[in-house]
Amino acid sequence: MGFPRDFLAPIPPAPAENWDRVPPPAENGDPLVDPTTLSLRITYGAAYLCQGLPGALGQCLVRRGLALRLAQAAEKLPEGWSLLIFDGLRTMRLQQALYDQFREVVIRERLQASPAEIEMVLDTFVAKPVKRRNRPAPHTTGGAVDLTLSKNGTALDMGTGFDDLTAMAHTDWLERSCPPGQEDCRDARRILYNLMTSVGLVNYPCEWWHYAYGERQWAVRTGKSPFYGYCKECDE
Repeated sequence: MGFPRDFLAPIPPAPAENWDRVPPPAENGDPLVDPTTLSLRITYGAAYLCQGLPGALGQCLVRRGLALRLAQAAEKLPEGWSLLIFDGLRTMRLQQALYDQFREVVIRERLQASPAEIEMVLDTFVAKPVKRRNRPAPHTTGGAVDLTLSKNGTALDMGTGFDDLTAMAHTDWLERSCPPGQEDCRDARRILYNLMTSVGLVNYPCEWWHYAYGERQWAVRTGKSPFYGYCKECDE
């Protein structure tokens, strides 16, 4: 595939995380920027705008520190490869729409699930649409991005689609159970994981597409304090 050998290193198991040790974000004022303006190898798919969901943004916005690292990662890609971003900053209107949409999917697909079990599944894949300044949802900080790899304009097969609500979407799923014929999907996940972590981003283990910098997930993984808080633009 034209990548260094370490980019094909296996994805490690999800680490234990102590959320009690993460302090509230100490906002550093880093502005929102469009990462597609920093590199020709970054494109925005506007996944939720294409679905017609209320509050979806037509422009990709993330914090400058995250955008610079995405550009750095994009420049490490071989010729013909690029980063395809599904989602960046997320308004509260969109968060509510996603929560409602995912809830309907979980209820429809898990007819025997109790209300508590439904809430558990939802909590794994989508943050509640609640404005919490001490514990802001990742996408309301501008410090989180959902993305994949693209080759010659076509998104790579990662084994599941974006926003898949099953355990198969867990980043290391194909490390633990890789059916015959899925080796390319496993390797694609490895490349995305190792590429993103090489520029200082961290992955949310339940979603192969979700990476973050400067917010609470990044803080709990690195042992540092978060510096991206809730963005006022999310109220629009």
